[in-house]
Amino acid sequence: MLENINSPDDLKKIPKDKLKTLCKEIREKIISVMSRNGGHLASNLGVVELITAIHYVFNAPDDTIIFDVGHQSYVHKLLTGRNKNFESIRLRDGLSGFPRRKESIYDPVDSGHSSTAISSACGFACANKIQDKNNNIVAVIGDGALSGGEAFEGLNHIGHLKLPVIVIVNDNEMSIGKNVGAISKHIGELTASRPYQKLTDLYYDVMKKDKGLVRFIFWFAKKIEKVLKIFLGYENIFLNLGFEYIGPIDGHNVEELITILTKIKHNVKRPILLHVKTTKGKGFKLAEGNPTAFHGVTPYLMVNGKIEIKESKTFTDIFAEKIVEMGEKYKDVVAVTAAMEEGTGLNLFNLKFPDRFFDVGIAEQHATTFCAALGYGGLRPVFSVYSTFLMRAVDQIIQDICISKSPVIFAIDRAGIVGADGETHQGQFDISTLKMMPNMTILSPCDATELKMMFEYAYNLKSPVAIRYPKDVATQSQLNHYHPDIEKNPFVLLKEGKDLLIVVVGTFVDMVNEAATKLAESGVSCGILYLRVLKPIPTESLVAEIAKYKGVLVIEENIFSGSVAEEISSLIATSENKIKFNSINLPDKFIEHDTRKNILSKLGFEKENIVKLSLTLLNYSFVYSEF
Repeated sequence: MLENINSPDDLKKIPKDKLKTLCKEIREKIISVMSRNGGHLASNLGVVELITAIHYVFNAPDDTIIFDVGHQSYVHKLLTGRNKNFESIRLRDGLSGFPRRKESIYDPVDSGHSSTAISSACGFACANKIQDKNNNIVAVIGDGALSGGEAFEGLNHIGHLKLPVIVIVNDNEMSIGKNVGAISKHIGELTASRPYQKLTDLYYDVMKKDKGLVRFIFWFAKKIEKVLKIFLGYENIFLNLGFEYIGPIDGHNVEELITILTKIKHNVKRPILLHVKTTKGKGFKLAEGNPTAFHGVTPYLMVNGKIEIKESKTFTDIFAEKIVEMGEKYKDVVAVTAAMEEGTGLNLFNLKFPDRFFDVGIAEQHATTFCAALGYGGLRPVFSVYSTFLMRAVDQIIQDICISKSPVIFAIDRAGIVGADGETHQGQFDISTLKMMPNMTILSPCDATELKMMFEYAYNLKSPVAIRYPKDVATQSQLNHYHPDIEKNPFVLLKEGKDLLIVVVGTFVDMVNEAATKLAESGVSCGILYLRVLKPIPTESLVAEIAKYKGVLVIEENIFSGSVAEEISSLIATSENKIKFNSINLPDKFIEHDTRKNILSKLGFEKENIVKLSLTLLNYSFVYSEF
């Protein structure tokens, strides 16, 4: 059945009693492709019936359907003409793992970060109102995303404007409502029905006309309705925000979902919130049993769901071990995450020190100010956060941490290129963003040992510190000379030379050393300088070192604007020495999905390109042999 669906119109031709079979096919397809490509598995398996029902009832792309985050958009892609290309999802030149406007007319927004769908729905609804359009606006959001403040800002605005927006809450973990029996099901169906909507329409019309006794009668009727809803457990925050609340209903009963959604579609004149209960990982027993482990997966074995074993420890693994060690050593160390406990490696700290661990939900702004106050209160908070999500808290970092020098340590995971999650998740802006902030120290380790030393240094610094590290294996550098005293050694000269100084930011030390060896064959004498402290840059000593060379090449996994490379180029430009300069930085554009290795290679972070750029910079004869 799935192979014959090229658009939602094809889906609508399938009889309702056959949709269960289709949903089974969709699950099998997702499980199979994820086993080879990796991706967001459990979240998509949990919404198969829900998204099938949405596309069965609504008329996308005329109706606007918005998916929050986009973790659950795979089913949507399969039903909107992308089934034949689904095998390419998250691969180079293939489908994105998230909704993308340029990919399909069925994707009204680019998504990837949490809690934004309701705000988008509000914008679309206002655009419709101004342009006299009457298509439906549907926002699908998970219960976890409701912990993000923007979601409630959107709800509040929609409720205030009384916009005809349908918000569907996919509740797969946190219990929003407790009544799931026959009474609540009946109330949900009644609330979605045309008679109920006609009564409420009449009420609002009368309220506007202010007709004395009639007004009072309807006011009294609404009070009775509210009392009944409180009695039946229906008094909740959504009602208070101005939404008609329907549910909770079974998110795996596709025919019931179609019935409810059809009634809502024909009667939506003001904000409606549909509460749907689902099981994350539905249809794959291993994912149902451990939805967190199967939320975002690497390729796995189909038979038993076993994840491919990592060859060696990642920087996240090293951080996870180090933060536990620091928790044992320093009783004032506390750990904070914004709904990324396992992704950041803080699950080990939580097991060991549950009273000193805080998961604040998808609330990076709150997490940052919370950490600031923990610091004021005498503790040493470590906020572990992905680089891309840190951007959501820039104001709080400046206002609540940097101005007053609260001793917060930012453990910035996924700095630089992350790979398959694409544009919305690449960590290409954190150096530029943090470098502009007074009182902030930025550190970047080249390997596992450096990462551990930097956390010790950050603890003793007692002021804001950001330590950035990539989503990569934390191999030990073959070249690095370890100097525990980072304050006295903000950079390490790993190799002396005469012609070209290569300044390395991050994990490229060994790659640069291989390039330097190859350059020596062309007569180029290279020095290698590993820069540990990115802010404040040790200007005087760095300029003195640079002055010994004819040219400087900086390798830095960040955009050029606001980067270390830009600062060094400025230092050279204002010096009396005529030193040639170039850099390898991330481009000033959004970087699409692929493997981390492929992306870095394509962008020039490889030894062959370092050799070519170096020879060109120094105007050497281009004598080059393959590695």
